[in-house]
Amino acid sequence: MADDDERLRQAIRVGNIGIFDHDHATNVIFWSLELRQMYGWDPDEPATLAKIVSHVHPDDVVRVVAAAQRAHDPDGDGAFDIEHRITDRLGRLRWVLTRSRTHFGSVSARRPTRTIGAVQDVTDRRTAEERSRVLDTVLSSSTQAIAIADPQGTLTFANTALQRLWGYSDRESLLGRSLFELWKTADEPAAALAQIRSGGIHQVEMPATRVDGVHFDLGITAEAVCDVSGALMQVLVTFSDISNRKQLEGQLIQAQKMESVGRLAGGIAHDFNNLLTVISGGLEISLAALPPDHSSRGHLVEVADAAQSAAGLTRHLLAFSRKEIIAPRVLDLNEVLRRAERMILRLIEEHIELETICGKEVTPICFDPGQVEQIIVNLAVNARDAMPNGGRLTIETSNVWIDDEYAARHFDARPGAYVLLTVSDTGSGMSEDVRAHLFEPFFTTKGPGKGTGLGLAMVYGAVQQNGGRIDVCSELNQGTTFKIYLPAAKGVAEQPPARPAATPEMRSATIVLVEDDARVRKLASHALTRLGYQVHPFASGADALLGLAALSPSPELLITDVIMPGMNGRVLAERVATLLPTIRVLFVSGYTEDFIVDRGVLRSGIEFLAKPYSIEQLARRVREVLDDGFERSKPGGRLAEG
Repeated sequence: MADDDERLRQAIRVGNIGIFDHDHATNVIFWSLELRQMYGWDPDEPATLAKIVSHVHPDDVVRVVAAAQRAHDPDGDGAFDIEHRITDRLGRLRWVLTRSRTHFGSVSARRPTRTIGAVQDVTDRRTAEERSRVLDTVLSSSTQAIAIADPQGTLTFANTALQRLWGYSDRESLLGRSLFELWKTADEPAAALAQIRSGGIHQVEMPATRVDGVHFDLGITAEAVCDVSGALMQVLVTFSDISNRKQLEGQLIQAQKMESVGRLAGGIAHDFNNLLTVISGGLEISLAALPPDHSSRGHLVEVADAAQSAAGLTRHLLAFSRKEIIAPRVLDLNEVLRRAERMILRLIEEHIELETICGKEVTPICFDPGQVEQIIVNLAVNARDAMPNGGRLTIETSNVWIDDEYAARHFDARPGAYVLLTVSDTGSGMSEDVRAHLFEPFFTTKGPGKGTGLGLAMVYGAVQQNGGRIDVCSELNQGTTFKIYLPAAKGVAEQPPARPAATPEMRSATIVLVEDDARVRKLASHALTRLGYQVHPFASGADALLGLAALSPSPELLITDVIMPGMNGRVLAERVATLLPTIRVLFVSGYTEDFIVDRGVLRSGIEFLAKPYSIEQLARRVREVLDDGFERSKPGGRLAEG
């Protein structure tokens, strides 16, 4: 019997349970030592009902008293069973579970005679439950899709965000399912769970499909929750729709690829323009020296025409690489479209119907006029070639606003007002693979001799250079739509006054010519000498600076290539200006850089001649610069403004 009593005492201590016995006849209340310790009472301190009630939390007093009254009701069963809060003598808050049974007297005199019960400290359990409740609330309200699975991979928790991500009607529809119904891993569930347990945090990305059939890109992060022995207790999994991020990554990779191709194209155009300058200039000199009836004249004219066509190709390359010198103007896109419409009608076949829709009150744009017309015509030609059996070509203008949400999905978009140029056709469309290469130089799906593959490359570069963007929507046999977003003009720009064209004629002037390409240098020097100028050619900026002091008379004009090894034309011009403040400068290049342009627009006061140039163009520009008597045309003023 003593052993049983000892076992009971041990069980009471382990269970953190206190015993009480209330004799209603004598109003004597017995409290066990464990219960006194729970409340912070001394071992010999008398227990009273008032003292007991004083420890009950104020917010629970009414509830506890009402439960006691029900337990003492003669018509009740005497049961008292309630969880409530108490404050011990040290002011610490505790949760307790109180259970008791009240006994009554005879049936005729049904009064409470004795109440015996137990009090258990459940603070730890209630704290854990509260934490669990808070955690459940946080997880349920989280915008991150979260699931919890048991060691077998069965879902035991799914929040609202997870339900919405997958398109289920309610959260309960997910509970009891296998985690791997959502996570389509190639591994067996047991192997995947083992991998999670051994790897800590496991991350993976994959294509997925919602219950309604919508496809999206899915990101998964799974983390093992193990006990102290390392046994898997739960798997915490977060799911993310990463479609937008993947889209932006794809856009960035494509832009980086196009940028690399653009740098290559610009470099090729630079070298090729030097060659074309020599070819065109040599042909021009040769043709001028031949009599009109010479037998070789016709062949040379054809070569000259071919050189002009090649020069057009390099301009397209420069446009693609955003290295072409442009002259933006405030334009009415509707007027540009009306002018281009006549040209388009001559280019397309009769079995293609053309519809132009000019939006009402379309905002002016600031764009290079030639580039805008090229964009419209190139897209129209591209649409024509996609409709060999006829169809419909629609070109439309409208005002649009790019908002922050759209810009967040397209890394190259900037919020603001735009004019939308939409070019749609009902042609053959294109595959996803073709769309991925659509704007690359020399990429074409047309047969030999039916295209250079530079038309759309030029469109891409021109739009990018002017701060716009392009969207392409197309599917095989479903037609194609190009959407060109052109930035709306922020104000009416001043149009520079037209300068009367100078007539290239013989005159006397001393010119310093700096050109690193020996063939171009020889050609330009020869042409300028024939025009009566005294020319001092140099192969580099350093050579020119060394030879400048020995020149007599002092030169009036510096003609310098922009891109040269060692010292570029901008630096050379600045140093020459310190020695000869009145000298004028003409920059020449087949490739632009930021030190003479702002996004392709020539800086204020800069005089420029683009390669390839003809002898006539060179002569005209030299005469214009020499005849320009304005103070701001001096190199010091020009360079200071630029």
